[in-house]
Formats: sequence, C-alpha cells, structure tokens
Amino acid sequence: MKALFFDGSLAVKEVPVPEPKEHEVLVRILYSAICNTDLEILKGYMGFHGIPGHEFVGEVVTPGRKLSGRMVVGEINCPCGDCYLCNTGRRTHCPDRSVLGIFNRNGAFADYLVLPEENLHSIPDNLAQTSAVFTEPLAAAVEIFQQVHIRPAQKVFIFGAGKLGLLIAQVFRLNGCNYQVLSRSETSAGKAESMGINAALISTLNDTDKAEVCVDCTGSPEGITIALAHLYPRGKLVLKTTVANPDMIDLNQVVINEVEIIGSRCGPFAPALRLLASGLVDPRPIITATYDFGDILQAFEFAAKPGVLKVLIRH
Repeated sequence: MKALFFDGSLAVKEVPVPEPKEHEVLVRILYSAICNTDLEILKGYMGFHGIPGHEFVGEVVTPGRKLSGRMVVGEINCPCGDCYLCNTGRRTHCPDRSVLGIFNRNGAFADYLVLPEENLHSIPDNLAQTSAVFTEPLAAAVEIFQQVHIRPAQKVFIFGAGKLGLLIAQVFRLNGCNYQVLSRSETSAGKAESMGINAALISTLNDTDKAEVCVDCTGSPEGITIALAHLYPRGKLVLKTTVANPDMIDLNQVVINEVEIIGSRCGPFAPALRLLASGLVDPRPIITATYDFGDILQAFEFAAKPGVLKVLIRH
C-alpha cells in the first residue's frame, strides 16, 4: 500500500498492508486531515518516526466483525487494558499505550490502518465524511466540559482562532457562555466572526481585561504566558497546545494568583458525533483545501502556511 512515511523528512512509500491482531480490525482510509500535531511531529514532537495522521474516516474491511462494512472514525489511544491506570478509568494515560500516528503506532496517512475494534465508532448515515473527519478534534473540544465546571455566566477567553480554537468556540457558544476568541491575526479573527463566533484581536485587550477561564489553543509556546496574563486570580487555565519546543512559564504567577491549570487533550467521540450529525457544530467553514492523497506532500507544504485552517486528504 502507499503511505506517507516520516523519518526525519516526509516521503510517500510502498509499505506492507498492516495485519490486525486478534482484537484489531483493518480500516481502509477514505479521508484524513492534517492537524497541528502532525506539523509539530515534523519538528520532532514525540520523536515519532513512521506513518503519521490520526484524524480519519474509513471503512472496516475485516470480515465477520460487528463493524464490518461500516464507515467509522477512531479513538487514537490504544491502552494495554490491564494496568493500574486502565483499571481506574484513565485508559488514555496508560503508560504502555500506543497513539495512532503519534507514538508507537502507524497512522492514517496511508491506504489502510489497524485499530482495536473497541476504538471505532460508526458515523451516522446523515453525516458527510468530510464533516465526520473532525470527530477527533471536536471530541477534544468537548473534553473541556468533561474536566471543568464552567458556568454560563462566567467570562471565557479562548486564545487562538485556528482549527481547534474555532471548534472549541462553537462548543462554548452552545453552552451559552460569555466567551470571546482572541487572535493575533485580523484574517483569523474575521474568519471566526464570519462563522458567528465572537472574536477580537489580542492587541485590543487591556492589562485589566480578565476572564475566569482562559483556554490556550494558540499552537504557540508563548500562548500560556499570554493566557495567564488575562486570567483572574483563582481562575482556570485550560491548556490545549502541544508543541515540539515548549516554552518556560512564570510559575511564580501561578502560585501568587492561585491559578488552577488543567491539561486537556483527547475527549469523548459519542457527543462529538451527535453534535456533528445534528448540525449544532458545523466544521465545513474550517476546511481550507482538500488534496488527493497523491498530492499529500504538497498538502503538507500548504497546511504549514500562515492562515491555513484544516486541510483534508481524499484517499
């Protein structure tokens, strides 16, 4: 099969079709999407070498399984199932887990991938594949509300109007929150406003402009520092950014202001699929371009350009 392989540089190669283990199934990829994490992998994030890609829609082609022939999306963490963290409800933090296209498991930028069948979710018949491919990042947006009790009356700043920031903003909007998306880019802020999202430039914030909850999804090492500067004492800082070269933050301010910091990443697929299928979250305006798999190297070059949002790959 053809696959995009990263080994210090990207190249399309012919590799063997993966063979599923007893609890796994083979999935033929129909669509995948380039995430900021994929771009960070090219800079050395997680030291990953292999086939990247973790946002996908595919068809289960292993015969005789519950999901055989179904269009699916897949959760990316593959835990051992037997350790202390797995047995105490923290399977996504299993120390022996592999992570699709990120750590010790080949990913979705290929003709096929393998995942445990329990990781897969059927997509509703009324949901377009080009929208379903957003399930994984939308689940990450929903995860914030799994972790943090946020009252609708509280003021919320969401830093970053990129792919994830725009999904997070739509989820906050659904919850009636007094939120604002903040971006360095006039183009990005304008894009958010065109989607009916309350947005402004970071440069318009005064030192006294504060929120009870700040969410950092800037994709920038200095994003945490900016978010901390606009958080009330005893406020909550939700961190969504992962980068290859993390910055240092002033921990004195965390102590002095008694800030609660919440790391947040993967989330529940079922509510994300419901939001997409119902149209309550519409990811279509976030798609900047769609490339055929044969042009995936050009797709990565394009995805790395400033202002580009989601780039889909048609397999």
